[in-house]
Amino acid sequence: METKKALQFIIIFIIIYVFSNGLYQYILWLYAPTPDPMTLYTSLILCKIFPQFNATPLLFDAGLLISKGTQKLVNIKEGCNGMALITTFLSFVIAFKSKLINYLKFVPAAILSIILFNILRLYILIEIKLNYIYYFDIFHTYIFPIIIYFITFILMVLWVKFIGRKPNEN
Repeated sequence: METKKALQFIIIFIIIYVFSNGLYQYILWLYAPTPDPMTLYTSLILCKIFPQFNATPLLFDAGLLISKGTQKLVNIKEGCNGMALITTFLSFVIAFKSKLINYLKFVPAAILSIILFNILRLYILIEIKLNYIYYFDIFHTYIFPIIIYFITFILMVLWVKFIGRKPNEN
């Protein structure tokens, strides 16, 4: 019986994951060669929270240049917006069935947490680029992906252990 539930979870997860990523790829295709809405909003929120930065669309590229005054700092592209994590998280949570109220309470807060941490990650990366340029690549490529994937994993664990359970399982 447990094997059947595990297999059902895996199949549902894969179907939702493939569908949501396919939908996101379609959105990227629709907006090419300009930034997709999530990348644009991520950059705009970053610049709203940290007004010392400016976002300018890149010519012939689906990204935005973040600058401070006349100093060009980083390019924010599709991979920087957190959508890969959000689609993975949503696929997991939907595949791990629960009551609708649990989804309505937890999922928006969890997605907001992922988005806000991602914006904080971008800010810290920009500061590293400004002040410790030699460490930028290791933080961008290794340290921050590990941290943000770990945070998403913790959200999944919270869902399984405490929130996503059905009332008779608590």
